[in-house]
Amino acid sequence: LLVGAIVPAFGLRKVRIYPAGPTDAVAGRAFNLTIQVTGPRLGVTLALTSLEASLISVGGPSSGTIKATSARRGVITQLVTVVASSAPFDLFTTRKSLTLDLPTPIFVAPQPTPMRLPVQVTAGPTVDGPGNAGSGSGEVVRSLREYSAGDPLRMVHWRASAGSPDLLVKELEPPERPHLALIVDVSGPNGDHTAERATGLVQAARREGLPITLCTFEGVGPVIGEVGSIREAGRRLAAAVPGLPPRGPLPPGAEVILLDSEDRMP
Repeated sequence: LLVGAIVPAFGLRKVRIYPAGPTDAVAGRAFNLTIQVTGPRLGVTLALTSLEASLISVGGPSSGTIKATSARRGVITQLVTVVASSAPFDLFTTRKSLTLDLPTPIFVAPQPTPMRLPVQVTAGPTVDGPGNAGSGSGEVVRSLREYSAGDPLRMVHWRASAGSPDLLVKELEPPERPHLALIVDVSGPNGDHTAERATGLVQAARREGLPITLCTFEGVGPVIGEVGSIREAGRRLAAAVPGLPPRGPLPPGAEVILLDSEDRMP
């Protein structure tokens, strides 16, 4: 009885655990977590209390990969685990709680909610440029030049050609892409749902190839900046905390969408 009570406590004193995970994950989806255990000479069990993961049994120094899931978005820098041992006789169990530092943070992005972009975002600019007034085509004319063999007739500027001895054709500006600005306020009880809808809008905008500016409040304060990928947006939304996000400065002509816990999306 004495050995069964003392040995587990002494065995846990030498246990060291080194976890490592991916840089990016999604709330509610499993990801791989690498666990290295050193020190134990007898069997121990590990239970991750800060993540959803199965119980780990270790018979000695070892390492391996397990599946873990975070129920909520956020930035994970530490893991909390409970280490237990009842070796060698399974008469008494000793438990010890450990807080483990991760070598690199895990950005748990929100689970995206399927969203559609507002019509004014997908429609794009419809204003004609100088020299093309009244055409209604949405073309922006940069300049005019003389007609060359092979130029399509639809590019001929007939009004300007009427007062010129030569046919003149239009040189067009490349079409402008609408810019989407998302102001995401995760304050309030529905903050995670707000972040999930923002993720869905980011995915919809990226499918259309639209540039996106994201405005959030994070641990360092108000943050505003263009996000070039869904992964980058996921990290920003994982790091978002309650607080007033910035409202600018925004790119000229940007379509602004405000997302907050009141489910408002103008």
